[in-house]
Amino acid sequence: MKARHFFGTLVLLLLASGVSALAAGTTVEGTPVPARPKPDLSTMNFLVGTWTCSDLSSRRPGPFTITEVYSMDPGGYWLIRDDTTHTASWIPRELKSESRYTYDGSAKRWVRISTGDNGTYAVATAPNAVGNKKTYTYVLQTKAPGIASYAPEVYVKESDTKKTMTTSFTETGGRVVTVKETCTKS
Repeated sequence: MKARHFFGTLVLLLLASGVSALAAGTTVEGTPVPARPKPDLSTMNFLVGTWTCSDLSSRRPGPFTITEVYSMDPGGYWLIRDDTTHTASWIPRELKSESRYTYDGSAKRWVRISTGDNGTYAVATAPNAVGNKKTYTYVLQTKAPGIASYAPEVYVKESDTKKTMTTSFTETGGRVVTVKETCTKS
């Protein structure tokens, strides 16, 4: 029995010393994690501030209003948009949402990540603007009841204080609904 105990102890000691030697021989990298370069958001600077938007959907009796407040995040990686969709006869309470925009220089695309207080979410991407137009296409979003698909959103910078957006979506029954938004900066 003593021989077994001695042999077991010897094996444990050898294993422990081997693990120690392995750990001592392991190279631990001490360089810091590289920081992603900050995106050039300068083409979006005109958006910073408060915008009042009038949205008109072809399936609604009239326009509704959204207030958009844009700001830059302190780290310089995101342009942040806080939205308040105001009440209308078919909108019983104000709805809040947030969108964050950044530019992925490696992929050469704009990225917008949006979340809403009703549990909604969306990720959309856009290539660089062509002239004064930028087109966002949904990559991922909340499945909305009765909606089969969404067309891209086309944003047009009319001036530093006016912008428009047009899009459409197709209902599961096949009807195409158009949406036009016109925003002015306060």
